Amino acid sequence: MPDALLQTLGWRSLLINGDPTVLDRWLWLRSHLRTGDARTFDAGCGNGAFAIYAAEAGNQVLAASFSEREQEDARRRASALGVSGIEFQILDLREIEEHRAGLGTFDQIICLETIEHVLDDESLLTSLASLLSPGGQLLLSAPFDGHHPLYTEERHPSAVEDGSHVRYGYSAQRLRELAQGAGLEVSSEAFVSGVVSQKVTNLMRRLTQRFGRPVGWLIVLPLRALVVVDAPLSRLLGYPFLSVALCAVRRT
Repeated sequence: MPDALLQTLGWRSLLINGDPTVLDRWLWLRSHLRTGDARTFDAGCGNGAFAIYAAEAGNQVLAASFSEREQEDARRRASALGVSGIEFQILDLREIEEHRAGLGTFDQIICLETIEHVLDDESLLTSLASLLSPGGQLLLSAPFDGHHPLYTEERHPSAVEDGSHVRYGYSAQRLRELAQGAGLEVSSEAFVSGVVSQKVTNLMRRLTQRFGRPVGWLIVLPLRALVVVDAPLSRLLGYPFLSVALCAVRRT
């Protein structure tokens, strides 16, 4: 992302840098994230957008990713924006049990579009739940198993853990079962990214492949405003959403 855009729009520029679905996840996250003095773990922080948002909301944030390059980029962005209160840590979530004692406990954990990359998702959810303080919440999202494949997406991904998806998606019931199996109580559920976001994402990917990322990004930028009609139009058309999300709480 050009530094000029980052300086002009601040951390919000991170929400429009990638696929339109990133903005959708933030809109859902915004309605659930606890603001103020809360300790937050961003498990699979990607470009750092949600970790930076949480820090801007007053949280003390630990942002984890196995990618050194992504962490360095995210750290640079936070520094350029003057955002403090974030510790970026290189951490493979498949090995989280080995680090649990050193991580401490958290008031909330963000884990968006991550568990579909991990074969042992049950163990991962159990480990994340154990990191929550009593009353702490897990904010979780993953691909919906009924969605239409996005452009270049494989309906039957490889089971090899190489950083890509190892499963196509989850039903709302399965995601709920995973949370409950980890000892959490589901407090709310939702679907995220409907027909508009998916079609715009497909267009951006096609344009990027043919003309390059800057051209693809510029062409679809005005279309991102259509997010306001995404959910109602998807329900009207009966079009499957891309992701399923839930908020789950540790009661004891």
